[in-house]
Amino acid sequence: MPHLQFELTDRIDADSKTAFATWATERYADVMDTGTGHVGVTIRDGAALALGRVPSDEPVAFLNADVRAGRSPEQRRTLAVAVIEEIADRWDVPAENQYVIYTEHPGEDFHLREGALDSWTAEERRAASEGD
Repeated sequence: MPHLQFELTDRIDADSKTAFATWATERYADVMDTGTGHVGVTIRDGAALALGRVPSDEPVAFLNADVRAGRSPEQRRTLAVAVIEEIADRWDVPAENQYVIYTEHPGEDFHLREGALDSWTAEERRAASEGD
């Protein structure tokens, strides 16, 4: 169960957050070859964030992505670039003012009501295409 935790210095309206959460869920599933039913998204706006290379009066955005181990560096980079571009286009946060951090966990670190997830494997792509 990935948990995508977005934090932004600027305030974002509720409808925009909802639309972005849907976009992030679908984009994650597409890039990472999985379904959407277990993707968690958190959006915290108005946060006190600092990124050393960014002046304090400019907007900043972070993505902390807790994901199951097994995705390739290319998948992680593809998602990072997509997120950075989307946030720049949607909320005017310059690409150079954004930071994406991945933390990988074995599947058994992620729990839903029905139990822990398995570790991710390439076969999950097939299961995802058949539904969550």
